[in-house]
Amino acid sequence: MFEIKFKVFSNAEIEANNLNGEYGYFYFSIDEDSYGVIISEEINDFSVSIYDWFFSFLSGLKILEDRNYVLINDIESFKIWIEIQRKDDCIYISKASGEKVDGGGLVRTEKILAMEYSYWKNKKIVWSNFRKEIINKATQYLLEISKLNSPENINILELKKLIEELS
Repeated sequence: MFEIKFKVFSNAEIEANNLNGEYGYFYFSIDEDSYGVIISEEINDFSVSIYDWFFSFLSGLKILEDRNYVLINDIESFKIWIEIQRKDDCIYISKASGEKVDGGGLVRTEKILAMEYSYWKNKKIVWSNFRKEIINKATQYLLEISKLNSPENINILELKKLIEELS
């Protein structure tokens, strides 16, 4: 089973053009393995860009409609990548470590040389369940941050467009 959880931190002091609710906790689990942190207290040291995670997963979904491989870069870690491979109606997801590539961005379609799988590897998820969970939770996140920001915020418009393209 694949599940995403998140908790948005609201920041009343954020500048008008920035995204209120960008940061907080982001966590996903696959059966007994998980990645990320989600706790009841709001501790900034453990916060990550929820927006980047959803943008990355949605972008990855879009790529996986036509291709069979994508890497999501945990930009807040030194070497961690989430590797996702699609084979027919299944997704195989791994938490791996590998060198970060200059200009690598949030999402890549090229494999990293010398990738190490010392965490977990090839966790199997049904494609339709994976897709549904990402779109549903991204939509929920979009609704939460829409309450905190102008509807014209560029990040909200980008996320909304990506969700609509996948729905």
